[in-house]
Amino acid sequence: MIKRDNCFDFLRFLFAMIVVIGHLTCIAQIPQLQQFSFLFPTGLSVTGFFVISGFLIAQSYDYSTWKTYLIKRARRLLPAYVFVIVACTIGLSLVSTLTFKEYFTSIDTLKYLGANLCFLNFLHPSLPGVFEHPLINDNSVNPALWTLKIEVCFYLCVPIIIYILKRSKHPALWMASIYILAVIYQHGCYYIESTYQAPIWGILARQLPGFMQYFIVGISGYIYKDRFIRNKNLLLIPALLIFVIEYIFGYEILRPLAFGIIILWCAWSLKALNNFSKYGDISYGIYIYHGPILKLLLCTGSFAAMGAIGGSIVYIASVLSAGWLSWHLLEKHALKRK
Repeated sequence: MIKRDNCFDFLRFLFAMIVVIGHLTCIAQIPQLQQFSFLFPTGLSVTGFFVISGFLIAQSYDYSTWKTYLIKRARRLLPAYVFVIVACTIGLSLVSTLTFKEYFTSIDTLKYLGANLCFLNFLHPSLPGVFEHPLINDNSVNPALWTLKIEVCFYLCVPIIIYILKRSKHPALWMASIYILAVIYQHGCYYIESTYQAPIWGILARQLPGFMQYFIVGISGYIYKDRFIRNKNLLLIPALLIFVIEYIFGYEILRPLAFGIIILWCAWSLKALNNFSKYGDISYGIYIYHGPILKLLLCTGSFAAMGAIGGSIVYIASVLSAGWLSWHLLEKHALKRK
């Protein structure tokens, strides 16, 4: 077993909770909550996930054969993911404006189920007659799922990347090249989007080729782990300065590298949190369940009935409970199966 010498579990939980609360402030059209949206940058949290994923997935592959690696990734990702898709498809029929017959015979229901089970959430993010409510700014069922297809594509890329790095005399040069190409790709997409007023390029910019800059920082943290730990305090101050400057001015050139250094510094410096998940790894669960829970509370009027504070407390408690139950009843057992 790999020794737990970091607090990545805590950091993943922290990023997941930022997304949970951030979506509460931006999805719910409630003025008392929207004023706090700047405190919970969901986009930043997602990129933090990608840095951590780069490190952990590279480590997982390094300790596995390609076959066991793919099996482990499938066991970690699929059980809860398939459950939330199927559960939403069936359960949300109760809040649809359509009758049961209309709902279950609708081609849109089948399209949602098929597209989402294939990690193609963007093709059909909504269910017919579901979440059509004035307090919700879009009727997608689960707005967090768009990142999962990026994760899956990254999982498939890792064996190739690690193969190249292990057989190269200059792995740092390869990783730097991947980083630079990802930055060029992303900013090229943004340039085309702004020049030709083509929103699709903005969407493409936020997919795997662009986000590879975050994943490769995580991979490099694993490859050069010992060297980084020895020099982490020297790297922290420059990383903080670069991150703050680029974040303020909206740049994303050296920010992924700087943010990755900050995350990796925290992972090996906050030692009191190294065993954070000893009672359950609920980060993945709360991430994939929180969207439907929030929208269900809003569209049924439960959130409004409890008020902004009461509704927020019930929402967060429900999300944490769902994540805990998912881990102990589903995810943990899937990982232990032989």
